[in-house]
Parts: sequence; C-alpha cells; structure tokens
Amino acid sequence: MRQLLLFILYFSIDHPLQLLQANAATDPARSCCFCSEPCLLQLHISYLVQPLITSNMASTPITKLAHLQIPLEEVLKATNNFHDDNIIGGGGFGRIYKGQLQRSGELIKIAALRLDRKQRERDLEFWTEISMLSDLKHTNIVSIVGFVYEKDEKIIVTMYEAKKGSLQEHLNKPNLTWTQRLKICVGVARALSYLHHDKGRSYGVIHLNVNSSTILLDENWEAKLSGFKVSIKQPLNRMDRVFLSKPIGTIGYIDPEIVKNKGVTHKSDIYAFGVVLFEMLCGRKAYIKNHANSFLDRLAKAHYKDETLHDIIHPDLRSQMSPYQMSVVSFRKCSKIAYSCLMEDRAYRPDMPKIVEELEKALTLALKFQPRPENFGKNLEHLKIRLDDIKLATSNFSETYKFSNSSLYTWYAADVSRFDKGNASSATHNFSDTYKVNFDRRYSWYAADANHFDRGNPSSTEGKSKTELSKIDNSVVVKRFLPNNDDYEEDFFFTELVVLTSVKHHNIVTLIGFCVEGFEMILVTEKFSNRYLSDHLGNVNAMCILTWEKRLKICIDIARALVYLHSEMEDKKG
Repeated sequence: MRQLLLFILYFSIDHPLQLLQANAATDPARSCCFCSEPCLLQLHISYLVQPLITSNMASTPITKLAHLQIPLEEVLKATNNFHDDNIIGGGGFGRIYKGQLQRSGELIKIAALRLDRKQRERDLEFWTEISMLSDLKHTNIVSIVGFVYEKDEKIIVTMYEAKKGSLQEHLNKPNLTWTQRLKICVGVARALSYLHHDKGRSYGVIHLNVNSSTILLDENWEAKLSGFKVSIKQPLNRMDRVFLSKPIGTIGYIDPEIVKNKGVTHKSDIYAFGVVLFEMLCGRKAYIKNHANSFLDRLAKAHYKDETLHDIIHPDLRSQMSPYQMSVVSFRKCSKIAYSCLMEDRAYRPDMPKIVEELEKALTLALKFQPRPENFGKNLEHLKIRLDDIKLATSNFSETYKFSNSSLYTWYAADVSRFDKGNASSATHNFSDTYKVNFDRRYSWYAADANHFDRGNPSSTEGKSKTELSKIDNSVVVKRFLPNNDDYEEDFFFTELVVLTSVKHHNIVTLIGFCVEGFEMILVTEKFSNRYLSDHLGNVNAMCILTWEKRLKICIDIARALVYLHSEMEDKKG
C-alpha cells in the first residue's frame, strides 16, 4: 500500500495541478524555506501554457526513488534519536538535525530535515524536493543522501554541507570579505545556470525559491543552493510561461511580473538572484518588516540610478570598500549586473550564462587587486579635494562641462574658485553634463572653475612659469575615472596619480589635486585651452592654424617631456 501511495505522489510531482490546488488552499501563507521567514507560496496553478515536463518523465517508475529510501532506524541512530543537541536549524517546515550516517561502509555527516507531523498537507513539497535533488548533481547544489517515509515520519537527508549556516546569517558581518561575497555569488550563479540551461538534461528547472536563506555555506564559504520544494521542471526547448493565480516566492524576492501578468519563467529566478546580489552588496536583508525602506529591491534600484549606492551599504562593509583596499571596478560590475537582473521587463534581464560570465570577470578583478599600503597617500594630503566641491563645480558631472572622452575617463572643465582645500566636487556643478568636455568608456573629462580650489601649496605647480600658472587661474580639468569598462583597473588611476605628483616639467600636465572618496577616483589638472593634438589633426579648419612651424614646436616639446621622463626622472630615482 505504501509503495502504491509513493508511486501516486511521485507521479503527481510531474502533474501537480490537483495536488497543488488542494495543498495550497489549506495554507495560503507559509515559509518556503527551512526557516521562519515570511513567504508567499504558490496557491494554485490555474493554467499551464506547456506541460511541466516531458511525457516520458511522467511515467518514471517508482524504482527511481526507491534506492534513496533509508530505514527510519538508521536516521534515529545517526541523530541520537533526534536529540536537541543536534538541532542545527528549522522553521515552519520542520527541524534540521545533524548526524553521522553509515552508508556503503562509510560514515558520512548528514543534515536530516524532519518534517513537522502537523504539516501533512506538505507532502507534495516533500516529494518535489526529493525528486529534484535526485536528478541534480552540481558542486553548488546540496547533495541528497536519501529520505525516510516510514511510521508517519517524513525526513529528507542531505550531506551536511552548511557548516557556516545560511548566507542570510552573514549578510551584515564584516568578516565576510568582498572577495568571499563575490565567490558566493559566482557559485549561486553557476548553480542557477546549471538549473536553467544544462544541456545534459531534456528539461530545465525553475527554482522559484532563490533567497539568502536557501543559500547555504560550507566550511570553505562555498555556496550550496537548497530549497527545491516548490521548483518546476520544464522542457529546455519550451521554457514558456507557467501561469499562476497568485504570487510565488519569498517576500522581497518576488518577480513583479508574476503579480502583474500572473506568470512565472526562469527570469523570475533571475530577479530573485538580483535581490540576493544587492543583499551581498549592501549587507542587509531583502525585506525588513516595519522598516522605512522595507524592500531592498526598490531602494537599491533608486540609489543605483542616482549613483548613490554607496550610501546604503552597511557601515562595516563600507569601511572595507575603499579604492585603496578593494577593487571598485568589481563592485561596479557586480552592481550593474544586479540592477540588470531587476529590470521590470523580463526581456531586458540577462540569462544566467551571461550573469556567470560577468560575475567571474568581477571576481577575477577582485582577486588580482593588490591593496595599497596603509600609509599610501599620506604625503599627498595637501592635494586632496572633496567630492562635494567637484560635483558642485561640474553641476554633478553635467554634459555641459564635459569636453573629452577616452575608454577610461571623462574630462570636465571646472571652476577652481569653487574648490577649497580638501574639497573637490562643487567646481563642476556636481559633475553636470554641462561641464563635460570629453568622454570615452573609461574616463570623463570636465572643465571646472579654478577658483574652487585651494592652490596655496606650490608643490603641484612646481616647474611652471608665472605665465604658465596664470593660464590655470580660472579653470581646471576634472578627469573622472569610469570603472565600468572591462579594460579598467584601479592601477591606472594610482599609477597616474603617483607619476604626476613626482614630475615637474613645463611640457607635462600639472596636477592640481585628486579625490578618492566613496567609489569615485578623480584627478584635477590644469586646463589645456587648445584641447588635444588629435582634435586638430585632419581638421580642415585647423590646417591653416596648425602651421608647419607650430607642428615642429609641438614635436620638440613632446620630445623634451620624454627626455625628462626617461633620463632626468631615472636619475632622480638613482
């Protein structure tokens, strides 16, 4: 009789309409993970665009699961009769016990989820979890050992891999470094990519329960995705929408498209993963009850658009996140991915393979980054300019002040009179586009009013004649690094900063100051009134102005600058 019931229940996993309707009607709001977090589970499926799995899977024999069945007596022995000392977690679904189980002559560490006997209506979720895990084999997904279905006991046994608990427990802890956070994100992304697109299976899996409490962490901080009890299988070539009458997922992670269009696809997992990324970036939970900003997804999107994401990062994390101590580029890249995952329109959300690719790039940047010494820049205090002044001087990096671009910077013209010593963003009117004078993928240049800067310290203008210095009295150039480009590295900025503070030559641009604040890295130099040589080459109107005599003089000036760099600078080092 038990085998017959097992077959009926397992068969229902692949055709869950009736069981889901009966199951959800009795419990419309429950926890969808092994914790007590508030969740909204699927209430019932009113219509399916496509069958959830292929027809041959629907006839899977009971023997597919029979080999996973474990005698209750063995689990009791492994957990010391479910002794309270072995409890490692739990929630509305049941309690989780650690233990040691003898399997195939080997003693293995296990985690046994013992379902609450009062939760009889959750049989479908029990069998769904077992069915899913029995077919999934990935280093970033929890590994099933077996299950118990005996004497009114329902127990799911997995490898004990959550030595560090769940990700949610560590979100705001400073001991979880930026590199570790990225590694965890990459691991979860790889797991989801495997679920959605693995070519070794005829179907894809929509997890529908991605959140920081279902992401477990092993002793090496490796991510292990769990919580498959509401997951759905779909043919790889028919990953169309499954219509639902009510939202599915955990509060704070629910795809707004589900609410709007009553439908769920693999892009719903991507939305939830985007929320997890912002949890990692900001160090807080996706949903905080009775909080001014309860929902992180809305808060993060607003701050990302305003380029103020740094303001909502947990203070303990913010102290780590300095261009001196971590890769700002990797942070920017990760936040860009997170934001793209939260696009309202699913069509604009990236697929998991692309997300994996970008996160791996971010991780590579973080791993190769070399923190600056603690005393780095101590002798440059006199050159520091506040970000607020730079923003004011460029009207918040306005296009009006932008005058040049490269793949690493944007240049802005700025009013130096707006700068005070140790203060650097007012001269460009908060980096307004009005002040932008050039741009490429890596930099922005802004013109700024020179009266905003305190140039009382002569070290940055040493080597300039009075005539030359008078040229930089009214305006300067603000060179803003743009760390969103794949070619960008922090070393570019710091190398240029160190070199410009060391060179003193009238044919080399003069450094006025710099700003390293939040995630901004900015150099302020003298303004070059005739722009760049490249602006005049090939320009018909400039041909008559740039005479042969002027061309030769330019070449001589460049040669003198190079001689100084190659010879005199080397002599000083010696």
